[in-house]
Amino acid sequence: SSQLFSLFGKEWGGQAIDHVIVETVYACEDMSKARTGALIVFERDNRLNEAMSSGTLVDAYVSSELLKNIFYDKSPLHDGAVIIKEGRLASAGCMLPLSTNANLSRELGMRHRAGIGVSEQSDAVVIIVSEETGGISVAVDGLLKRHLSPDTFEAILRKELLPLEETEDAGLLGRLKRRRGTNNAKENRESSDN
Repeated sequence: SSQLFSLFGKEWGGQAIDHVIVETVYACEDMSKARTGALIVFERDNRLNEAMSSGTLVDAYVSSELLKNIFYDKSPLHDGAVIIKEGRLASAGCMLPLSTNANLSRELGMRHRAGIGVSEQSDAVVIIVSEETGGISVAVDGLLKRHLSPDTFEAILRKELLPLEETEDAGLLGRLKRRRGTNNAKENRESSDN
């Protein structure tokens, strides 16, 4: 996690990561309720250039609305994965390698197998929203955590993506900062909805 911080440099600090996490959680909660399938990959140290080149270059600011629009079932990019790199939505409609693990549950579809596959071959953090159940899952290092509540889902993203010193700031000040960031993002969403 701390390598992620140094890799992304000064512009991609804790505040930027926090924004991307909040927007991703909002989008996934909404897509979960609507049973909209989604596959979101956070690149870390291992480059995902091959997967990115299989999709459409986007290079956009991450927002919950953009994520929901990409995965809307009439969107031409909805079947592939979105790759978030250095705090920006780098590419969409990307094809990912499927897991070759023969022990995976038969109830897991292609989206889950692709998410697990890329997490086996890289250090990426992968989010999967099931089209069938609306369940939110996260794959890291080939392991899939399924049926996550929004709070648990957000906690996993923070643990995996925030710099170590930010994660350890669990005191009152840290909680207030996070709440203020979440409230600001919520206000921004509500004002854009009007």
